Amino acid sequence: MRRLLALALVAATPAAAVLPEPPGDPLAGEGVRLLEGGRYEFGLPLLEAALARLPGDPDILVYIAFAHRRSDRTEAALAAYAQALATDPGHPGALAYQGSLFLELGRRADAEANLARLTTACPICAERETLARAIAAAVESRSP
Repeated sequence: MRRLLALALVAATPAAAVLPEPPGDPLAGEGVRLLEGGRYEFGLPLLEAALARLPGDPDILVYIAFAHRRSDRTEAALAAYAQALATDPGHPGALAYQGSLFLELGRRADAEANLARLTTACPICAERETLARAIAAAVESRSP
């Protein structure tokens, strides 16, 4: 199931990175299962409850950001990514997904800054490679 989600995410977004493994918290795990099924409005409250018990957990925050992003709540997604990165500045998923969202918002310089941070945090990882390809595609699509 996680592999299918990862493949769907790659197809659905310009810089989709592999989401982190579901946290060990049972509420978070159920919230993640709901997100995987596209039921963001049901998964989000469970993830928020899990976050209340595990404040600042960057993996849970990435899932919360993902749910907001898929529900067209860009500002809430950006805030959750920022919160995840405040806890773990080198979190590969948060950097890649935030970078992807930056590209969608036309903020290429911010996406490139995330790529630089990813290169430092994990020079050889799927998240860095995916964001690098998305940035290259964005640059290429804007070339005359």
